[in-house]
Amino acid sequence: MYIIEYTSDDFKKSSEKVDTIIIPIGSVEAHGHHLPLGTDIFSPRLFCEKVNKKIGDKIWIAPEIPYGQSDDLSIYPGTVTMPSVVMAEYVYYVGKSFYENGLKNIIFLNGHGGNITALSLAAEKLVTLGASIMTINWWLDFSRDILTITEGQGHGGEDETSAILYYNEEFVQMDKAMKNPNKQVMPVRFKDRGKTIFQDALTGDATLATKEKGQRIFELLEDKIIDRIEMMQQGKYFI
Repeated sequence: MYIIEYTSDDFKKSSEKVDTIIIPIGSVEAHGHHLPLGTDIFSPRLFCEKVNKKIGDKIWIAPEIPYGQSDDLSIYPGTVTMPSVVMAEYVYYVGKSFYENGLKNIIFLNGHGGNITALSLAAEKLVTLGASIMTINWWLDFSRDILTITEGQGHGGEDETSAILYYNEEFVQMDKAMKNPNKQVMPVRFKDRGKTIFQDALTGDATLATKEKGQRIFELLEDKIIDRIEMMQQGKYFI
């Protein structure tokens, strides 16, 4: 159920039975020369559409939070970035409002790696209110599954490009798809990562992407995401 499509009265009635909400979170950020700036928005959006078709009567879906922390890619045109601490406060207050509306289970469906720190900070504060928080980083949490379909992963690489080809192939300019062989071997942040590791706003090999691979990724992961949602609703946090 998309929350913005309901009246206040209808929300109140339905929320007596449904106490879980997904907040899709992305970024406006360069992804090579071939993908749209909204790449990290579109993947969570499509996952939400698929979740809604299967269990839409059991879960609320919030409007997207489109902006994130994208410092590394801020040197490329069109990228919008905010500090993690600012984003964390914003997400916290959004989550707090939903919690105060009776939605105790909050799921961050994240499409952008730069958001992870902010979402962790927001989750820490929301837990102290009594909320239960789950962050799903789809490309990271299900990396092994994705690599049964693609040869590699990357920022604007084979997996993300395949995903957007499936979302809307008219958004992708495959004639501009490139390969960036640079791989960071240590988790070190440094000033020029955007120019080196993310050369051309890309990592991985986008030329290997296909719409068919994107379809297989979404079909495989949608059920895994739904499984996590249902386990959270049942309170199955550990075994």
